[in-house]
Amino acid sequence: NSGRIYFEQLHLHPIRIALTFTQEWMELNQGNESVMVFQFIRGMASIADAPLTFTSFVVSHVFESPQALLRVIATHYSSQLTKQIFAILGSLAILGAPADFISNVGTGVRDFFYEPIQGAVHGPRQFIEGLEAGTQSLARGVFVGIVRGAANVTEIVNHNLALASADDDFIDERKAHQRMLTDAMSRGVTSRKFSDSMYLAMGSIARGVRSGALGIVDMPARYASKHGPVGLAKGVGKAMVGAIIKPVVGVGDAAALLMNHVSDVTSNRQVLPKIPKRLRRALPSRSIKKPNCVILRPFDDRAAKAQKIVTGGESCDDVYIGHVNIPSHLIIASDQCLWAIDRRSREAWCVSWEEISHFGRVDGGVRVVVFSQTGLKPYVFQVEEEQEILAFLELLTMQLDKMGNAMSNLAEFKGISSPGNDDIEISMTNISGIKTSQGRHVFGTCNKERKRLASTIKDEIDLIEQCFGRVKRMGSEMTKYFATLDEEAWTLVSCWGQVFSGLSSRRCIAASIINGTGEDIQIKSTKLLEGGSPCYSIPTKEFDSDHGVLHAGGVIIFFGWSQQPSLLQPGNVFMHIETNAFAADLAHNKSRDIYAEAFAGYELGFLEKSYDDNGWWAKYWLLIRKSDLR
Repeated sequence: NSGRIYFEQLHLHPIRIALTFTQEWMELNQGNESVMVFQFIRGMASIADAPLTFTSFVVSHVFESPQALLRVIATHYSSQLTKQIFAILGSLAILGAPADFISNVGTGVRDFFYEPIQGAVHGPRQFIEGLEAGTQSLARGVFVGIVRGAANVTEIVNHNLALASADDDFIDERKAHQRMLTDAMSRGVTSRKFSDSMYLAMGSIARGVRSGALGIVDMPARYASKHGPVGLAKGVGKAMVGAIIKPVVGVGDAAALLMNHVSDVTSNRQVLPKIPKRLRRALPSRSIKKPNCVILRPFDDRAAKAQKIVTGGESCDDVYIGHVNIPSHLIIASDQCLWAIDRRSREAWCVSWEEISHFGRVDGGVRVVVFSQTGLKPYVFQVEEEQEILAFLELLTMQLDKMGNAMSNLAEFKGISSPGNDDIEISMTNISGIKTSQGRHVFGTCNKERKRLASTIKDEIDLIEQCFGRVKRMGSEMTKYFATLDEEAWTLVSCWGQVFSGLSSRRCIAASIINGTGEDIQIKSTKLLEGGSPCYSIPTKEFDSDHGVLHAGGVIIFFGWSQQPSLLQPGNVFMHIETNAFAADLAHNKSRDIYAEAFAGYELGFLEKSYDDNGWWAKYWLLIRKSDLR
């Protein structure tokens, strides 16, 4: 009850640390752009391999409170850290060049005088040998000091030039390559030849030139899509700067690489290989019944590597759940995504759980059906062992609530061997209120063909009115009811890009609702939470506009668009739909804010979730049914 702990002997072993620290670039607002030079100075204040050594801590027969014992241990290490502060300062990147030069030249000067004196003690012959060894050491020290100092300065300049390019993808790619290269060299597994360094140097130059060339095409389009005409001008400017800076950075990285190779070969200093750091322990097998619990297991190297893929080396905000090895792929489940790593090509296929419609077991494997730009698309993974199939299905089942249709009866799971189109289509034959039997149709298949804008359409109002006139005459007695309506929804989206094109482009959403409940649905509210237009309603003839009621078998298309993107207005579209059967929030792009929930007694599923690759449009088809229909 005293709150003290007794140790017969407490022994903390000596610690040797090589500290490396690099400050990241920070975004500057307009008020701070005048002090840009201070950002470059901050980038230089990095630490490279600062040597820190701490002696052991040994005490016997200790009977103290934990707080008092921790204070003593902290004092032991902090006092030693204070004495080594100059070692850290000497390892600053901005001071590394002169400090390293002084160290190398100082060693050479010492050997130049010390070696001949030592040889003179033994005789004239030894004096000559000592003079020769001292001279070689002096020449080596001066040469290595100059080359290594130049390499350090080049790395500092390259680091800041890369930051000045303002291309996050290029900066991240360069950092990842340098980390991989540093880790491979520090392990000291194999000796590196000059031809190897030349190959890596040419790769650095090629990477800089390629990134600069791609930026000329990518940057203007990226900024124009976000900020309109002003963004286009900004993107062109950054592309031109990147086209100049990135090849220069590539050449600088190549020069630094070659200079470091020459200095390492010339220097007689032995570099101790670093011990590889063990990856962080992965805690897989999260239970379905207890989703917030994990099972503590012994360290598993494969699970740790899978976790590293999911978290991007601790740079991504995602959580590893589990993995399973199948003959063709490594399947990894995380909190946000499903991963499939091809064992031969090492290519990674990654899809968020919200993009998955449903999954099921087929002969010889597991099928995962994903929403794509042209409708539902199946992926079949061949699995032979029963245990592997069950483990795969268990990983998928953990994220059922995030999938589009896995929780509903809209997904038909059929045990057939070939994943044809018939296997992934949603059955339309038993929808209540449909007067004529409908064929099977995959919503989104018509998205492959770009529609031409009719000559009679002058503006966006003409486009909507003509579509309204055609849809208003349609009813569920038509034989190709769903296919024709899908064509109309796609015509709206496809022609929209021709009404507003170039610098006046605007984003849009087309969301279509099918009433398969067998009863009337009250449309309570439809509006754009973000956007630049009203939310237009384009219903079939089963809609009562006076009372806002969609009769059984009816379809209604909701359409809206954004404001023109600019620096002050991102031009987003966010649509809210509320009925007596369900509520939904839909965005113009893939977003975790997309929400759709059926109320008690109803069941809601997505027949289509299609998005433009550049985020200009989104197209949805939703089916609402009574939950007791099986």
